[in-house]
This record gives sequence, structure tokens and C-alpha cells, in this order.
Amino acid sequence: MAAVPPPARTLLPTRQRRTGWTALGAVLVIGIGAAFGYLYSSAGSKEPVVVVTAPVAVGEVISRSDLSTVDVAGDITAIAGANLESVVGERAAVALLPGTLLQRSMVTDADPIPAGMVQVGVAVKGGQLPADGLVPGDRVQVLALPGQAAGAGNPPAPTVLVDLAVVFAAHQDPTQPGTALLTLVVPVKAAPAVAAASATGAAAVVKVPAS
Repeated sequence: MAAVPPPARTLLPTRQRRTGWTALGAVLVIGIGAAFGYLYSSAGSKEPVVVVTAPVAVGEVISRSDLSTVDVAGDITAIAGANLESVVGERAAVALLPGTLLQRSMVTDADPIPAGMVQVGVAVKGGQLPADGLVPGDRVQVLALPGQAAGAGNPPAPTVLVDLAVVFAAHQDPTQPGTALLTLVVPVKAAPAVAAASATGAAAVVKVPAS
């Protein structure tokens, strides 16, 4: 009996390289790496700028203790931290609040008090100033309220002490709720009368429209 030849072996196909997927994977790896590289470089490009740490009223001289620096990223318009000392001794051109990134337009070397004018402090009780309060830059008329004797009829009209004064600063009195502490810019000659009215609790202010 003749021998039966063994069946021919069928060669298994070799695994083909998936060149398309390999190329796509390489592109993704490169893209992800570039993205992380950009984020890392952006995070590391922070620059120190000047920041306000204490409130400074308009016209007040800025001291070193009012300022610090903070690192920020991005295109920020602010005074560079290296130039902090150049701001010390200048005056606030606007009211500065803690946390404000300081810009050159916010400071000035000019004295905001015109010639012939002075600053005077005035304590004004509730009901003797506008209910919504006052802010620096507001224009006001300063009055002295008359006293009213017991049994008297209609009290006399208030006396106008200053036709036009400018609010330099305004704060709430922490010791007397309902009382506002104002710094007003008034003519030199009117300052004593305004201070006297404040001392007796007779000062009142009326906000007038800006001209």
C-alpha cells in the first residue's frame, strides 16, 4: 500500500504593520507634548507687578507700607514690581483699594489741593447728608444748621458756610454708627466756620450737580 503524503501546511499570514494608526499615534503624542509644553511655559512666565495693600484716598501720599508685589501671568497693564520704589512718595490720582494692580495713570506727583484751598474734617450725622452717601469728587454745599430753643416757633434758615466744596475723602465713623467722616476741600477763609459747625454737630452737606 502506497504511503499517503502528509497534508501541505498552510502558512499563517504574518501580522502587517498598521502604518496609518502608528502615524496618527505619533502625531497625537507630539501634539499632547506640545500642549503641555505651552502650558508649562505659560505657567512659568509670571511677572511681579505692584499691588495696593492698604486704602489710599485721592491726593494722599503713597507710602511703602501701602504697596507690595504679586506675580501675575498674561498681558497685564500694571507697574512692574522692579519699579515699586518709583511710586513711593507720589500721590493717588484716584481712590486706591487693597488688591488693585497699580497703573501709572493711578498716581501723580501733583498736589491736588488748589491754591487758596485747604482740607477740613467734618463729622456729619445721619439725616444731614444724602442718604446714599458721598464719594471722593462729589461737589457739596456746606451748611450750619441753627439750634432750636424750647418753645420757639419756626427755626431760622440754615447758614450757608461754603457754596461749593469738594469731597476729598469719605468714611463711616467706626465709633458712631450713622455718622460720616468727610474730608472737604474748602476755601481757606471758610475752614474755621466749617470746623466749628462740625464740632457742635450742626454741619450738614447738600450734594450739588457737577457743573
